[in-house]
Formats: sequence, structure tokens, C-alpha cells
Amino acid sequence: MEKEKAKFFRASKLDDLLVFQANYRKFRFSRHVHEDFALGVMLHGVQKIHCRGECYYARPGDLISVNADEVHDGMSADGGSYHYAIIYIPESLLREMTGGQGKATGRHQGFLQPVTRDKELALELGSLFSFLGGDKTDELELQSFFSILIRKLLQRHGTGFILSKSGAGLPEAVNKAVTFIHDMATQQVTLADISAAAGLSRYHFLRLFQASKGMTPHSYLLQCRLQRAKESLRQGVPIADTAFATCFADQSHFTKRFKSAFGITPAQYQKAVCQD
Repeated sequence: MEKEKAKFFRASKLDDLLVFQANYRKFRFSRHVHEDFALGVMLHGVQKIHCRGECYYARPGDLISVNADEVHDGMSADGGSYHYAIIYIPESLLREMTGGQGKATGRHQGFLQPVTRDKELALELGSLFSFLGGDKTDELELQSFFSILIRKLLQRHGTGFILSKSGAGLPEAVNKAVTFIHDMATQQVTLADISAAAGLSRYHFLRLFQASKGMTPHSYLLQCRLQRAKESLRQGVPIADTAFATCFADQSHFTKRFKSAFGITPAQYQKAVCQD
């Protein structure tokens, strides 16, 4: 039986973008979000992804195309192994590659579906990952190839309109709660604290928040803490200190939560993002 493994590194010839490659069978991602757009290709097996209130199946040759801040999970669909590669694209770079659209408003284009079926683009993305692993790849050629690929993807499978990360359209009470959670992410807070900030009773607020954000307030708070932890790790702060500063019980608990969300340990992440 093939060992479960994951690799995480920076693409030095492609704006230092983060790349994640994994071969899993039993591992299941918990519900989580990414601060960047996640674009990948399934290489083997079938992955089941819950996203946007639906269940999607990514098969070999399918593109994985998850928008920033989109709640999702991931697991084997049939108990077998699954192998895929992902590259994470910051919103600022996506805007730059699409002509700066939305720069003034802080909004961006997005992917229509979390799983996209396009054999041509899947082959091109697979080639991109192969290029990233080669020492002789020309940097200019690689960047040009990637830019063209992204533009074609958005032309064929983009939303065709501007998505917002600002919280526009959410109930005012939920926006108040989101602001409170971000402000208090490194403190111990209760449901009563958050619902009071939102101006609603606890259980009315809980139903409204989950319906609006796709996760409970506790899960959202956990995601905020994990994003703060990523920032800390990128600055080279020791893992134990990061765990304490972001309100996790201990380093073991932090490591378990981090790997459950992102598929790698904090040590793997820090090694990749802090490399020279």
C-alpha cells in the first residue's frame, strides 16, 4: 500500500507561489478556507469535496478550482487513494493577470465551480506542475505559460462578474459578528460574547451565522486563528510560540488542527514559506 504523503514548496520561478502535492487515501480534510485561490488538477483517484452546500467529485483530469475564502473539505470518494497537485494564487496576482479588473473596489473574478471539467486546460496545468519540478525551465516562458492558462480558465469557466470578499450581502448582524471574531481571534470568546456583539439571542444568531457563512461561529473562529498562525509561521516565529499566541491549547492541539485543515504540519508549512 502506498504511503500517504504531501509536499509543500514555493515555486521560485513563478512569483514564489505556494504549491501543494498530495497522495492520500485515509486522510480527510476538515472544513476550511484558503486566503488564496486554489487551482489544481486531479492526477489519480477520485476526491469528494463538499462546497457551496453540494457534493462534488473530482476525477482524473478534472480541475480543482476553489475560490478564496470558500468553505470546503476533501476526502477519498471511494476509499481508494487520490493524488492531486494545487497551486495557490493570491487575489492581487489574479487581478494583475486579468488586467487589474476590480483593483479599485477590492473585488475579483472567481471560478464558476469548485470542480471544473476541461481536458485541455487540465493537461496544460499538469504540464505546468511538471515544469515547476524542472531545473532547466525558463522563468519567462513559465510565467507566460501560466498567465495564458489563467486567462483561458477565467474566460471559459470564470464567473463573468465580480465576486466580493468584503461581506457585502450578508446580514448586518453576521458582519458585526465577523468583525468581532477577527478582533478577538486570539482571545477566549463564547457564543454569548459573539451573539451579543451581533445583537441577537444566542441560538437565533447561531442559525443565521451558519446559514450565511456555511460554518459555525466556532469553526469560523478556528479558521481565523489558523490564518493568524500562518502569518506568524511566515515570520519565522517558533511553532510552540505561534500555538500559544493564536490561542491553541498546546503545540500538539495546534498541529492537529493545522494538518486537518491544510493537509500538512506547521513545520512543513514553515519550512516551505521561510526558505531562502
